[in-house]
Amino acid sequence: MRAFRYHALGGPSPPRVEDVAVPEPAAGEVLVRVRCASLNPVDWKIASGKFNFLVKGGTPRTMGSDFSGEVAALGPGVAGWAPGDPVMGFVDPFKRSAGTFAEFVPVPVQFLMRRPAGVDDVLGAALPCVGITAVGLCDLARVGRGSSVLVNGASGGVGHLTVQVAKARGALVAATASAGRRDFVATLGADVFIDYRAEPVDRWPMAFDAVLDCVPNLPRASHRRLLKRGGHYASTLPNAWTYTVDPLLNRVGRVRRHALMLQPNERAMKELLDYCAAGRLRCEIAGQFPLGEAAEAIRLSREGRVAGKLVIRVA
Repeated sequence: MRAFRYHALGGPSPPRVEDVAVPEPAAGEVLVRVRCASLNPVDWKIASGKFNFLVKGGTPRTMGSDFSGEVAALGPGVAGWAPGDPVMGFVDPFKRSAGTFAEFVPVPVQFLMRRPAGVDDVLGAALPCVGITAVGLCDLARVGRGSSVLVNGASGGVGHLTVQVAKARGALVAATASAGRRDFVATLGADVFIDYRAEPVDRWPMAFDAVLDCVPNLPRASHRRLLKRGGHYASTLPNAWTYTVDPLLNRVGRVRRHALMLQPNERAMKELLDYCAAGRLRCEIAGQFPLGEAAEAIRLSREGRVAGKLVIRVA
């Protein structure tokens, strides 16, 4: 099969398409024939060596975490699935060296979701990681009807869905992006637009119930100013504070800080698909690339030139 792989974390050789053996699914895994995958910034950040201390499984590694396709084979002990079943989902890019930019990928069964008839391969590949992240951020920050919410990085893959989930839940949303993305962010339903390049963070509106940092790059010192007393800051990326000081400070501090640890979440996916069916949420597809042009998709993502999601057509 073809797979888009790299052989060293942060090494001099860029990822490339290679011919490799089709993997065998282990116990508790399903082998998926991948039709489409999608690119998340974390995919190329891992390859560049940014998160070496979190990465398990060694090299070579196949890039990619989201996927859609169909079941090709079952590993020992797997029940409830059959070859040909349409599926979608993701794999943990930190813990698994077998990613989804490949014609086949073994997937732990708990990371597998049935793809509804109304969801095509493109949406099925684009939605899982960013969609579950968006719902997870809103859950951590207690976003609901009447909440005032700041979404930082509102035009990206996670950000553009976070704006829509917060709005669907009944929140008032302020959104940050560059000036060129103003119209795009407006179509998502944001109530207030902030051009982060023109307005430094110390001049942004303040006293939100929740700050959802989808980039994430908001200085820690800005959280108290931006949030009401008892307000919640939620980030897409854990750091050292997440595991050490924040759990203690959250009990006594003026604000509450959280970071999302992405896990499969059927309830979150149902919420997303319900919003899609009701016309209240769309996953913006910024571009589609064949597997052989995955490097171009990575270049655009690294340059920050993407509003929405980039999809890799594998099949």
